[in-house]
Amino acid sequence: MSKKPSNKVHKKGASKGAASARAKGGSSSSSKGGAQSSSNLSTPTKVVIVVFAALMVVSLMLPTLSTAFSNNQQAEQGSSEDSNSDSSSDSTDSSATDSSSVTGAAAVDAKYQDTVSELESKLASDNTNLATLLNLGRNYMRWGASVLSASSSDDDTTHGNELLEKAIGYYEQYLGLKDSDAVRVDIALCKLYEGETSEAMTDLETLTQDSPAYAPAWANLGMVQEYSGDKESAKASYQNAIDNDPNDEYGAKSYATQRLAALESSSSSTTGTSTSATPSSSSGETGAKGLTDTLNNLSGTGF
Repeated sequence: MSKKPSNKVHKKGASKGAASARAKGGSSSSSKGGAQSSSNLSTPTKVVIVVFAALMVVSLMLPTLSTAFSNNQQAEQGSSEDSNSDSSSDSTDSSATDSSSVTGAAAVDAKYQDTVSELESKLASDNTNLATLLNLGRNYMRWGASVLSASSSDDDTTHGNELLEKAIGYYEQYLGLKDSDAVRVDIALCKLYEGETSEAMTDLETLTQDSPAYAPAWANLGMVQEYSGDKESAKASYQNAIDNDPNDEYGAKSYATQRLAALESSSSSTTGTSTSATPSSSSGETGAKGLTDTLNNLSGTGF
């Protein structure tokens, strides 16, 4: 009797164990089946999934990328415009620099240097050529006076005075070969331009005494006297110029007449009168020429 109950219990335990085993087996089978299903995806399918995922990410980023691209494009455009602007500016500056002409004393030097060099080369082969000596004297005188008119520094002033000294040197060489009242007038004017007003006046006074009929000497003496502020003496000298050049052969009569009229009409304004007769630095090269070329053919040599 006692054996039967024990057998039933054993069967029940076996049944439960079998059920448990089946349950475990089912669970294991299901897990393995899932894993096997995942590992059995084809390669094209995997690629499609990856691409799709990438597209999803990109689609989410599109607003940000669009803004970034727009900003970058604007920045590049601005940079390009700035570059073009800088390039244009550089081109303009370069063009302005290239087109700008040399001014001041350097410009005067450039005008006379070649001419004077040619004349000096010519004189080297014939140092007694009167025409060459005269031309050298007059070119150096105008060159020096013009440099002083355009002077902007002490170096320019020194340079101008050195040129005037060269003019005097050539004039003196000329006088060593042939006397000339016109050349003596020009030497006096060189001294005037150098600031040696007293010496210039003395030379002209001596010349009017030695050659009282030479009208240009009187006209230039009047000019120096007017420049010095001695208006009464200037008037007398201008009148002598008119008297000794009745036919205006030298232009002394015309010049002196103009200056007399100016002195008389502006006797109450010494500033205007003095300025118009002065070898003014503001008048440039025309002022340099005025003291000699206003009186026609000052050389008196026919050259």
